[in-house]
Amino acid sequence: MTTKTKTSKALAALTQAALALPGAAMAAEIQSDYLFSYYKEGDISGGNKGSGSSDRFEIYSHMFRVVAPQDGDRAIGLNLTYETMSGASPWYIAPDANGKPQVAMSGASIREERVDVQGTYSLPIAPFQTAFSLGYSTEDDYEAINAGVELELEDDNTGITWTGGLGYSDDSLKPTQGAKPTSITKDDKRSITVYGGAAFVLNANTVVQGSLSYQNHDGFLSDPYKLAYIEGQSPVADSRPDKRQSWAATGKLRHFLPQYNGALHLDYRYFHDDWEIDAHTVEIAFAKALPENLRLTPSLRWYSQSQADFYAPYYNAPRSDGYASSDYRLSPYGALSARVDLTKAVGPWAIGGGAEYYKASKDFALKSVDVENPALIDYWSVQFRATYRFE
Repeated sequence: MTTKTKTSKALAALTQAALALPGAAMAAEIQSDYLFSYYKEGDISGGNKGSGSSDRFEIYSHMFRVVAPQDGDRAIGLNLTYETMSGASPWYIAPDANGKPQVAMSGASIREERVDVQGTYSLPIAPFQTAFSLGYSTEDDYEAINAGVELELEDDNTGITWTGGLGYSDDSLKPTQGAKPTSITKDDKRSITVYGGAAFVLNANTVVQGSLSYQNHDGFLSDPYKLAYIEGQSPVADSRPDKRQSWAATGKLRHFLPQYNGALHLDYRYFHDDWEIDAHTVEIAFAKALPENLRLTPSLRWYSQSQADFYAPYYNAPRSDGYASSDYRLSPYGALSARVDLTKAVGPWAIGGGAEYYKASKDFALKSVDVENPALIDYWSVQFRATYRFE
């Protein structure tokens, strides 16, 4: 085996998960996966909280997946996810006596369960490798049915792997009614996603990938559990446009460094929507192969976004278009997150886990932020996973 071949195989092993098309990837043997994750948001600090509970969300998640090959380069897969969520959520933001934004949190602890089932079936339809998916998700106040198709085409002459896909989701919302009624009792929304991309092997050590995606959301896009504060009035229901279009461009680089026996991962993503949010994401990671079939991957990610055009922490007067939202996810902010992941192969098993810490702040934003949303989150999470390939 030549050095070039060894290097090429090492690069492929270290970058396969990052560059593969999930739905269309074929399984050479039956593979089963289990993933457990725990997610905990930091409490609202006393200086930012006006009322309600300081405790924010924690989520326990279990995911099971089985992928089995069929005759004729076909494969069938099944994903099952079960999540439990509890904690308090930001309700609205109001100014204190000095005009500083303060968060009013939900008083009672929110407890929910979510079950998500996804099935995939992949097969060759010349000249493509094709995958079809169908899924259903349900929780206490939400239902969603989704379907999609993904295509993959390998061009041996150019070394380019082309990918594309189309997805559709039909969601139904029935908010849980508490002591105070929500803004709606029932509504729905629909989402369409279209994307395309290409991965190109530059040489034995380097792979690059680029993709473009488009999403169209139509229907009820507000948050029925949130309010917005307008001075001189009682808080009003969160209200957003009933349509949203977004575009995203992503670039990825994977470069194997033989002297370190590891691969450098560099990703960039640009996002823009017609709510006037622009967002940038940069992530750098290094997948290092270690003795005893270990792989260590530390990573660092930076994120920054501008605000939606109708967003404000609170309002001095009603807007002429009737929109109002103080959701921190629509505010201007930046975020930094650090993650470390370790995987070990033991025969047919691959065992791994990781930990991540995330913090959002106006100080990490690309542009200056005049007023920081006091409900910005920080969180930490841990994961454990196990994969078994049946011989």
